[in-house]
This record gives sequence, structure tokens and C-alpha cells, in this order.
Amino acid sequence: MAGRSCRVKWLPLLVALLTTPVWAQEFPVHLRVLATHDLHGALQPVVYPWSQERPIGGAQAINWTVRKLTADCACATIHVDGGDLMQGTLESNLMNGAATVVFFNHLGLDAAAVGNHELDWGVDTLLQRQQEARYGWLAANVFEVATGARPTWAKPYVMLEENGVRIAVIGYATIDTPATLRPSVTAPYEFRSGYAALAPVLDEVWSQSPDFVIVAAHAGGECLDDVCKGEIVELARSIPAGRAHMIAGGHDHTAGQGLVSGIPIVRAGANGTAIAVVDLYKMADVVTFTTENATVYADVIEEDTMLAALLAPFEASAAERAAREVTTLTDTLTSDRDGDRRLGELIADALRAAANADVGMQNNGGVRANLLAGPVTYGDLFRVLPFDNKLVTLTVTGSQLHALVMQASPSYYYSNLHIVYDPELEPSGQIRNVTFADGSPLKPDAQYTLATVDFLADGGDGLALLSTLPREPIGLSNLDVLITYIQTLGKPLKLPVNARRTRLP
Repeated sequence: MAGRSCRVKWLPLLVALLTTPVWAQEFPVHLRVLATHDLHGALQPVVYPWSQERPIGGAQAINWTVRKLTADCACATIHVDGGDLMQGTLESNLMNGAATVVFFNHLGLDAAAVGNHELDWGVDTLLQRQQEARYGWLAANVFEVATGARPTWAKPYVMLEENGVRIAVIGYATIDTPATLRPSVTAPYEFRSGYAALAPVLDEVWSQSPDFVIVAAHAGGECLDDVCKGEIVELARSIPAGRAHMIAGGHDHTAGQGLVSGIPIVRAGANGTAIAVVDLYKMADVVTFTTENATVYADVIEEDTMLAALLAPFEASAAERAAREVTTLTDTLTSDRDGDRRLGELIADALRAAANADVGMQNNGGVRANLLAGPVTYGDLFRVLPFDNKLVTLTVTGSQLHALVMQASPSYYYSNLHIVYDPELEPSGQIRNVTFADGSPLKPDAQYTLATVDFLADGGDGLALLSTLPREPIGLSNLDVLITYIQTLGKPLKLPVNARRTRLP
């Protein structure tokens, strides 16, 4: 609603869990909500630059921490997730997320929002994973364009009961989903925003007399300098007072918590690094709460042997594949869109070479990790390109190619093109000139071939023009294309710094 504001900043948190306040012990209804989000298949612990050499996250550590936080409370406890559970690691991706579902089933997850990356392998694969899951996968705001009904993969809510406490969990999928996936996947569906999309579901769940109503929302947002913005913030502002008691967020990977229009929003941090702990207390119609983050340390846990056995086949397959050495790098290559651009340009070169095309194009958002100097394995390259996009060749005129480059972000990576850009201008007008790498102009009426990935060829990332062009699907994954190309370059691999962009002063 207009004029309703956020009252507490979102701040990154890496702190210990607060003990239950003395005043809360007088309240007759106490619910603990454990909230995670954006695991992205991260089933192994990782040492992060901020973790002081301590391993963080991983299936065993998440499992141990969830069970400890549940036991410590001795109260009704549920676990909800803000979405993007599966896509992102080799052990999860080898079987299209099956390992992650096995993990969450063992963990006892109660409900999860449908994240945009849940649809990376298409609706049929998501439906298969949902059949295997023992938790609700929720998206109340998704509807079929043709019928106006919710698709079978978008269950609106689940009603839970723990120790006599009734809890409704409603799901919400980001309206950004169509922009992040192949249009062929999302075109049949409408992703509606705000309270209007949830109102009938809220009416239905409140008719069942829940003690608490929770929204699991795969939607981003932040509060900086007392100014809150983003989809999840607008969602909270749109919900009338008393209709929802908290929102478990996702989509953005940073940690944070905030209070927006009286509704606490929590986001623990991606990849299983932390768990948001929300204690809700209800007396009559008054609900109060405390929120904190519990960091998931992997060096203080006891192994769950049953979980280890369940995940062992997935881990063995992934380990064998990941260990295969592909090349050796003389220099570290980063995925920094504004710094060393050689990694993204290497991928664009690989796409162009595999298709024998005039131009190669790779979006910066598809380059997900750095490559360190030294031996480079299949696993390293998988972390760079985890999305299994397929190579496509498009036929494009010079004028269309020019229009495409002008529309795309100047941070895109190109093979055999040179661009001149001015970062001081508005994003849509930053690119000032486009030529081939040798300086020759694009001839407006000439036809050229453009090699890229199916996500972009289908009009993803806002490039609708590409979806109208004649195409030839090659079928090779971008990861396989990159590996094959790298192997033609010899060892050790030293990439020159090519000035494919000129920045105007």
C-alpha cells in the first residue's frame, strides 16, 4: 500500500542465535521457523574468504544445524526454503537435481518456493522432482495463460501442523522468471505480482484457522539507507496488516533481515551458508518475533551415516567427472564483467569456433565462476558454465546484428566484434559504435551467422529480437563446446588481453 515504509534496514548477519527472551515464555503459542534459500545444489562444504579458513555449509552441516536448532527450541519447528534448491553443482546437476531432493527429503524440509532455476530443465523434469519430494513446492502466483488456472507444478500452499500449532505456508515465484529462462519454457505461464495474486489463497488459508501464515517467496529486494526496494519489499507492502506473519525470501544471494510494513523478511544467505531462525510468539491476536542467522559451520558436526549413504552414489559420479583435467592456465581468469574479460571472451570464441560462425556472443550472467591459475578440471569448468545451455546458430543481417549489440549490455562478451561504449550514458545508450574485430564495418544488408546459446536465442535476457531470427540448433552444450575448444589451444594455456571494447573517457 502507498505510504507504508520499511522500519529496519537489512544488514548482512553472521551472528549467534539469541536465546529465547524471558517474556516470550509466557506466550502460549510458539513457532520456530528455520528458513534457507538458494542452495543451488551446494551439497559439499566450502571455505569462503570471510570464513577464516573454516568450512561452511554442505549437506551434512546443514542437516546437523537444522536438527540442533530444532532440538534446542523444544517447540513447534518447521523448515521452509525460498527456492532455487537444485541447479548449480555437478553432483546435483548430473541427474537434474535428484540428489538435492534426496537431501531435502532426509532433512525433513516442509515447504519451498518454486525458484526460477527450478525450471531450468523444463516443466517435465520439475514435475518429476516434485513427485519424488516429500515437501510442498509452492507458487501461488503462477497461472496458465490459456486457462487462467494454476499449473500442476504450482501448488499454492500447504497447511502444516506441528505440536498442535497450525501453520499455512504460501509460495510465491519471482516475476523475473520469464526473463531468466528460455521463453519456450515460460511462455505458457503468467507470473503475477503482489497481494492481488495471493489474496484468494490468503482467504482460503485463513478460513482454516491457522495460528501463523508464512510466505515463502523467491523474490529479491534490499533496504539501504532506510530506503527499501525490490519485489519482495513491494510484496510485503501490498499485504494488508495481519494477513501474513513473515516472509522467507530468496533469489538475491546476500544475507539480510528487515521489517517491512510490520512483516519480518528474512534471507539467510545462499548456498547453505546460514539458516535464518525466526521465533514467532502468539497470544490472542498479537504476534511478536525475534530473528537471527545461524552460520552453518561444517567443522563442529557429527556425520549422519544414513545421509552419507544416500548421497554417496551422486558424490562418487560427480567426483570422478570433476577430477578430469582439461588444461593448465598460466593466469587466473575472472568472471568480472568490468575487469579481466578473457574468460567470457574465451567462451564466445568457443561458441563461434564450434559453429564456424562469423560472430560469437555470451552473456555475462551465464559466466558463474573464476578459473584459477594452474590445473583446470572438468569440475572447475562446470562451475563456470553450470546451466547446460545448448549451442545455436542464428542468421542475422548486419543491421540486425548492430541493433542487437546496441540493445544488449556492453558487458556482454563477443568474438570477432569490437565495441565502443560510454559508461556515463544511460544503459540503453552506452554502446556508441560496433565493428568487426579488424575494424571493418557491419554491412547493413549482408547476412552473417551468430553463434550463441539457446537461452539467448529464445529471447532470454530481454533480447526478443533473437527469437525472431532463422536458426540452426547445433545441440552441443556450451560446457562441452568450451572444453573441446580449450583442448585445441594446447598446454599451458595463456590467453592474451585483447581490447575488444574501447571505453570513451
